Amino acid sequence: MKRGGRFINLFTGLTLAGMVFAMAGCGAGGETQHDSAQTAETADTETAETAEETDAAQEQKTATAQEPQEWEWDAQDEETLRYAFAKAFGGRAGVCVPMAALSDTDRMAIVKDQFNSVTMENEMKPDTLLGNKPVIGEDGFPVLSFTVPDMMLKEIKAYNDTAGRDGRKIMVRGHVLVWHSQTPEWFFHEEYNVDKPYVDKQTMLARMENYIKQVMEHYESEDSEYRGMIYAWDVVNEAVNDTDGGMRTDSSWFRVFYSFDYVEWAFVYANQYAPAHIKLFYNDYNDINPKKADGICKLIEQIKSNPEARIDGMGMQGHYDMNFSDVLFKQSARKYAAVVDEIQITELDLKASTGFDGTDMEEEYQKQADVYKSLYDAVKSLKQEGVPITAIVFWGTDDRHSWLQSANAAGGSADGTRVQCPLLFDKDYQKKPAFWAFVDDSKLEPAAE
Repeated sequence: MKRGGRFINLFTGLTLAGMVFAMAGCGAGGETQHDSAQTAETADTETAETAEETDAAQEQKTATAQEPQEWEWDAQDEETLRYAFAKAFGGRAGVCVPMAALSDTDRMAIVKDQFNSVTMENEMKPDTLLGNKPVIGEDGFPVLSFTVPDMMLKEIKAYNDTAGRDGRKIMVRGHVLVWHSQTPEWFFHEEYNVDKPYVDKQTMLARMENYIKQVMEHYESEDSEYRGMIYAWDVVNEAVNDTDGGMRTDSSWFRVFYSFDYVEWAFVYANQYAPAHIKLFYNDYNDINPKKADGICKLIEQIKSNPEARIDGMGMQGHYDMNFSDVLFKQSARKYAAVVDEIQITELDLKASTGFDGTDMEEEYQKQADVYKSLYDAVKSLKQEGVPITAIVFWGTDDRHSWLQSANAAGGSADGTRVQCPLLFDKDYQKKPAFWAFVDDSKLEPAAE
């Protein structure tokens, strides 16, 4: 493949989706199938040495990802999520923040007091950067607008310039480059016109490459004031279906490609234009469903089979409920750890108990704290096994502003009002028992038998 935005024989040798499932993937218990040459007792010395070097390199990557952040802390930091996570598993404490939060002093105080990673809720998604109507440049590609995310980055940068120690500085998870949702439909059509047919694969890949190139150049070029602030990108979001781990079909990416190949090429272009320090993630929900987890691992194997691609991590979104299973969580995390160097929980929240109507908030808070504690205990247990979980990101600061108040709400009162309390701070920005499940579980009531 020729770089720089031009394609020659682009589809020669392009991996077909049907081949994905014939490749080595994640089996039961998180074990990965290996090439028999690596395990055969009769392998020659050169092959054995190569395998040992590869294993050693992988062990070093895992060890590096697991090393605790050696930041300076003081008494001000001790009851914070960033301090707790750094000490417990060496990872970052993250939170989802929308533009509206910038004008809410109390809400931003939570962000600055507790976290050292921020994910923009919508402001870095394709529909924000592309806009409602295409603005086409001289090269024939849409010109991206970074006005909205840059306003948020300016606020974060201003805080970082005065925050002092590295442990308190807020880094950014980029979210998201390629996603079927919140991408304007015109992006997939001839002449950027929804009344025209879908473009062919080659044209769509050229658009994808140009989009990723513009994003990376804006934030990582030598003259960018935001250079170095983004530590990870969700390159592709939610490409796998929930039924059998195959390709999601309710997508314009599917309607153009009819294969997982677009996912593979997204990681090729992200690798081409992103600096080495930015970790590249695949991100998905329903991440502890065994069939879906196996499908995700097979997709990751397809990406890794392309020498031009790079994938560093798996983003387990973590939109869980009160039926959360720590057993399934650990099984899935082990599967992902077999195929990537890092795992991050990227969008964590908890739906309320089925039928919860808000009349016994204290009981619901306790249930929630117990479930969050089981999750956190699983993370710490996995760390001891060497599973490289490097961040936990909550999808919101407080219950009042959670997306679950208007979407995917479970239960409801007699008048149809939906009640949710999925996060660590209540609607008045006060710490809930769930907060102490992560920061100091000695302050929790004993779990119900």
